[in-house]
Amino acid sequence: MADMQQTVPQVSGQWAGVAYVPCILRTMAEICEAMGVGQKTVKKWVAQGAPNAVEGDGRRKRYSAEMATLQGWRSGIR
Repeated sequence: MADMQQTVPQVSGQWAGVAYVPCILRTMAEICEAMGVGQKTVKKWVAQGAPNAVEGDGRRKRYSAEMATLQGWRSGIR
């Protein structure tokens, strides 16, 4: 998985800080792996209002999420 943060090079001899690079989890498998949970838990989170995108219906549902946003939701930071 890609790093969530990337450093920004120095600008004119001064430190420019850190830039956030979003980490998009594009599948149910990626969400489960990143969060350390199973599909059942992710589906329960969606029912509870987790910031996941769900497209399609039935067997054709597709899940995606932005990792930091989902982690924040999971820890109660909303």
